[in-house]
Amino acid sequence: MTLTRRSRTAAARATAVALLLGALTTAAGPTAPPATAVPARSAPAAALNCALQTAPGEPVVFRPSLTGRMRQVSATGTVLLDRCTSPDGSQRGVRSGRLVLRGSAMANCLTADRIEGSGTVTWYHGWAQRGYRAGVSHLRPAARGGGYTPADAFLSGGVVSGRMARRHVHGWAVPTTDVTGCALSGLRAVAGRGNISFG
Repeated sequence: MTLTRRSRTAAARATAVALLLGALTTAAGPTAPPATAVPARSAPAAALNCALQTAPGEPVVFRPSLTGRMRQVSATGTVLLDRCTSPDGSQRGVRSGRLVLRGSAMANCLTADRIEGSGTVTWYHGWAQRGYRAGVSHLRPAARGGGYTPADAFLSGGVVSGRMARRHVHGWAVPTTDVTGCALSGLRAVAGRGNISFG
């Protein structure tokens, strides 16, 4: 079945989002849905919620560029965390952060597999990464990434040490750069914005 232009564009965007936050997660393939429905429980309040965006003028860079061919690609970048709030009150002193990430995957414009990565967040008491430092969090991919799309598979992980150790990480992002020409001309870098939570 031939992919439509719309489906190719959506898949390219999903892959770009996945690699944008690849430092937080790893994919091990989708798991089967449960055989019986389980009543939903109220999720506990998050320790910290933040808006995120790639640092201005510093998009996440792919080496080599993403293309239509599946190959090993690395991704590095800096993501700014701002407007942070603490719903459960445990992280009231944190206002912003700077996440330095690096990840790798077998990837093309449509999909990504065998994703690995790591990240370090430096937290600040002030807005816009200013003021006194409020600690550091070291992030590691989840042992099993979940989800049914490339983007979903990447957006889970955990804090292995430092501030908020043993907390889970969940986030989403959308590209703010044009990724529709990936298959024809390649995609070397992508900027994006979204939200992230530590719970």
